Amino acid sequence: MQAIAKAYNEAEQLKQPPSENWELPVSLPSTLPDVPSFDPYLLPANLRPWIVDICDRMHCPLDFAAIPAMVAVGSLVGKRVGIRPEAHTDWTEVANLWGCIVGRPGAMKSPVISEVLGPIKRLEARAMKRNEEARAEFSQREAINKLQNEEAKKRIRKRFAKDGAKTSDISLDDFESLEPPIEQRFMTTDATVEKLGVICADNPNGVLLYRDELLTMFQDLDREEKAASRGFFLTGWSGSDSYTFDRIGRGTVRVETVNLSVIGSAQPHRIGKYLKESLRTHDDGMVQRLQLLAWPDHDTAWRSADRYPNVEAKTKALACFDRLADLKWSSVGADRDDFDDGSGVPFLRFEQEALEEFVDWRMELEDLVRGDTLPPYLAAHLSKFRGLVPRLALIWHLASDGFGPVSVEACGTAIEWAAYLRAHAERAYDAMSLTNTDTANAILQKIRAGDLKAGFTERDVYRPGWSGLRDRDANKAALALLADHDWVRPKRVETGGRPSTEWDVNPKISGN
Repeated sequence: MQAIAKAYNEAEQLKQPPSENWELPVSLPSTLPDVPSFDPYLLPANLRPWIVDICDRMHCPLDFAAIPAMVAVGSLVGKRVGIRPEAHTDWTEVANLWGCIVGRPGAMKSPVISEVLGPIKRLEARAMKRNEEARAEFSQREAINKLQNEEAKKRIRKRFAKDGAKTSDISLDDFESLEPPIEQRFMTTDATVEKLGVICADNPNGVLLYRDELLTMFQDLDREEKAASRGFFLTGWSGSDSYTFDRIGRGTVRVETVNLSVIGSAQPHRIGKYLKESLRTHDDGMVQRLQLLAWPDHDTAWRSADRYPNVEAKTKALACFDRLADLKWSSVGADRDDFDDGSGVPFLRFEQEALEEFVDWRMELEDLVRGDTLPPYLAAHLSKFRGLVPRLALIWHLASDGFGPVSVEACGTAIEWAAYLRAHAERAYDAMSLTNTDTANAILQKIRAGDLKAGFTERDVYRPGWSGLRDRDANKAALALLADHDWVRPKRVETGGRPSTEWDVNPKISGN
């Protein structure tokens, strides 16, 4: 019996290595890279005091208001005026932008965005009133037209009855066809893709789409059956391409230009997981189109700012929005191509000094994204900055009452925007690795609770359906992370068939 016990003890020791064979576990990665705070001088002067006032009263980061403000004014410029970033080519960028602010629940994201979109909502309300008046007028004209057409039919019947009128005797002037009025829109918050297509068809210069939880919309577009809808959004980001819907029963809807601006928010614990999953399953550049992605640090110490809004600042901002909503290309010194029949995009170019600054910056960007120092997803994201910087420069120029060629100040500010946005993009993409940390911590919690013991398998982690541990791929990545930091150790087990892997647990873990 003693021999059997000794053999059993030796076997147990092989299964659970002694403490001295293990290093102390290393802390899991838990911090994101630092990001710069938002410089208010990145904003056009007409918007700067208003944005600063909003964020001071709501006690939130400037980024929370600045990002939606730039997207909103960009949606008003849309394709009314574009920018040609080179001196001679016809490469044209238009002003629509996609943005997202990342912040924890209760960080005032939604109230701030709602406040910043106030001027757009004001324009939308005015447009809806005009649309209602136009529909009422159309209904009256339609009723009269119906009576006129009925009278025309009676006259034609009499001709047939009297002398057998020929088809050539029937004039189209006897009938009048009425087209319903086009509905002017500035923004929408919830629309099917087909309806969004109709809105864009009626408003080719641009429309703003606001979705509070933006990732919910993106996740819906990730579904296989939403491939066509995803294609429409990918087209809308470019801001100057057409799109055609062909549907049985609905006919054909041709959208001359899909110019779509998008703004919304996301929560920190979701952004990394979504980026990781989307890049794994699609990797078609959809997530990289969120160019104005900001994830600022948040001051947790609250202070009261119970005071009246800055009326002068808001009045100045409203005037800026109103002016851009009625923007005419000729009023800002834009040009058209000689062969443009009116369907092209009027454009501005950089002034000479601004052009030189842009070319120097772009040379550095191209060296970076064409090299091999960046992860492919980040290189893809930053490669879109070659179009983003001209767009930001154009928006900043026009929102600052600029006229003629885009100034060197606007170009320099747009380049500063790029540096700021790159840091925030890197933080968001780094969060992909922290999703492994969250899962790893959930596994450690089960180990400490005794639910997972030395020799457990990946199936033991997945099978119970524990919260946060229902994704097999995520569990696999988390176990690899734990092994890298000496919390667990894989052990190959021969089963007579396909080998399996068991996971030993570091005996130095507190509570194990």
